[in-house]
Amino acid sequence: MYNLMYRYALKYDIVEKNYAELCNSVKVKKKREKIPFTSEEIKKIWEIVEDVPFADMILIEIYTGFRPIEMAEIKNKNVHLDENYIIGGTKTQAGTDRIVPIHPEIEFLFNDYNKLTHNVTSLTYDKYRNRFKKVMTYLDMSHTPHETRHTFITCAKNCKINDYILKRVVGHEISDV
Repeated sequence: MYNLMYRYALKYDIVEKNYAELCNSVKVKKKREKIPFTSEEIKKIWEIVEDVPFADMILIEIYTGFRPIEMAEIKNKNVHLDENYIIGGTKTQAGTDRIVPIHPEIEFLFNDYNKLTHNVTSLTYDKYRNRFKKVMTYLDMSHTPHETRHTFITCAKNCKINDYILKRVVGHEISDV
């Protein structure tokens, strides 16, 4: 930031020298690249879904594209099994209260949604992340919670889902329509 300010000041003859160049720069931690789950990893989660707590929620995220905190905030009244969709989402205007289809593969995970939500009641992101890490440790995988969303988007693109529809489902702004 100081370099930018000094460049501006030099350009308009406000200062004669860029003293910011003499300062040691602050090292910015590089963000970890988001790596989607592989089909083999998803299969491993399916193999433990009945036995390992919270594995079901990871699968639901992978198949819906919900952000981790959005998953934690899903209410029973917003799960419409009879019509195969969920109303949920936050963060952006486009993402709030959007309709997300329930994939037939995960439909049974919602059959006893009260059982699922007892794990979710007042779930903070930290609690969610810790539960997610436990499943990843159990499976010897290295993923972040947000990578479930990247997995959904990657799979949808591989299936050639229309970009407009995909943006609607994941709650991205649609400015190109």
